[in-house]
Amino acid sequence: MAAYIEFVPPPECPDWQPPFACDVKSFCFTPRVLRLNELEAMTRVKLDFLDQLGKFWELQGSALRIPVVDGKLLGVYALSKVVSSEGGFEVVTKEKKWSQVGNRMGYQPGKGTGSLLKLHYDRILYPYELFQSGVSLMERNAPRIF
Repeated sequence: MAAYIEFVPPPECPDWQPPFACDVKSFCFTPRVLRLNELEAMTRVKLDFLDQLGKFWELQGSALRIPVVDGKLLGVYALSKVVSSEGGFEVVTKEKKWSQVGNRMGYQPGKGTGSLLKLHYDRILYPYELFQSGVSLMERNAPRIF
């Protein structure tokens, strides 16, 4: 949905210029193509993911609290996608790729961000991931008896 706004000067002041007006003759910008259908679809997928994650934690009896990393709210959806693209939680942990995950998410290297991301993933996303796959945490952590 697009919107267009036109400011009409008051009738008693035809030369009125709002304080944020720009000089039309010297103003230039580079237009860019936005594929609004793709943006909307991506936003919808992200919102659905966050909604399902929130409902999962609500069913567990606790509210989902998005942590702050490096002064910003953690992009939980982005973290999930990056870890998934790197092979999943176990692979990233086994191969010690958490710093790489942090780099891919735009965090500065060397601040312990990788460890923090691992902690948040383990606490927030991993139980949800196991739930989605049909495995319980008890089954996952139970020792194997041969």
